[in-house]
Amino acid sequence: MISHLLNIVYGIVFGVANVIPGVSGGTMMVAMGLYDKLIHSITHLKSEFKESMKLLLPIFAGAGLAIVLLSRLFEFLLAN
Repeated sequence: MISHLLNIVYGIVFGVANVIPGVSGGTMMVAMGLYDKLIHSITHLKSEFKESMKLLLPIFAGAGLAIVLLSRLFEFLLAN
């Protein structure tokens, strides 16, 4: 359970890094030590489906959440 929450936090950091200009999401994943695990999960998606999904789903959920919320925040701030 804690690892899923941590992966969601990693996904949020990844999503924020993708929204902010000049910051690379890939660099953030390398800095957090997540890049190799993520690439392994993607390349072995068919052979290790359950294990891959346990890593990928929380990360992508966190990234999607961060991208949506941060882009709406930026839209609001630019409008006002």
